[in-house]
Amino acid sequence: MRLALALLLTLLGGAAQAQSCATRVNAQELIIVPEAMGAPSPGLRERLRMWPSRTWDRAWGERVACDSAAIIHVLGTTMRLEETDGYCLAEDDHEGWLLVPGVRNYRGRCTKTVCDRVNVVADGVETLGLTMMSLATGRRIDNDAEAVTAVAHGTGAVLVSGQASAVASSLGPSAAALGSALAVPAAAGAAAVTVIGVGGAFYLCS
Repeated sequence: MRLALALLLTLLGGAAQAQSCATRVNAQELIIVPEAMGAPSPGLRERLRMWPSRTWDRAWGERVACDSAAIIHVLGTTMRLEETDGYCLAEDDHEGWLLVPGVRNYRGRCTKTVCDRVNVVADGVETLGLTMMSLATGRRIDNDAEAVTAVAHGTGAVLVSGQASAVASSLGPSAAALGSALAVPAAAGAAAVTVIGVGGAFYLCS
């Protein structure tokens, strides 16, 4: 009985290889067909980690979760080069994946970047979001000796990057909505930080 069930699940999994998968990147839901997009197959470690949920999802006819290599490949083929070159995928409990500046491994995942969700003051969310959008022209903003880069991604995220003090200065009064996030030792001592606005939430990555 167990052998028969195992064979059935294996057959179901094999038959569903060309099916679509689902993921969430920068607060946006994405449905992709990895094979149709020429995405590489996931590595052994990732296949083993995702096998239980993938097996049952396929058995019940539900979309499986996309692996990181497929996600970064699809993003690279559907977005402008400057929106993915120099960016990596950081796993997040709320948004699934965050596409953030950083070095990525061969699976598309960040090798160093750490992103923390910031508890923004409620009445400052809209102001902060509008300020970041106004900065997100894709140009560099000179701020004394520091450079701050503001970008609006095709995935719906807005990113403001630079030294913590320079980022705070470029955000002006709206930076107060981030509380002390930009002033904590980890952020203040980082070579660069990035504030990300996605779907009404904000993250600080360093």
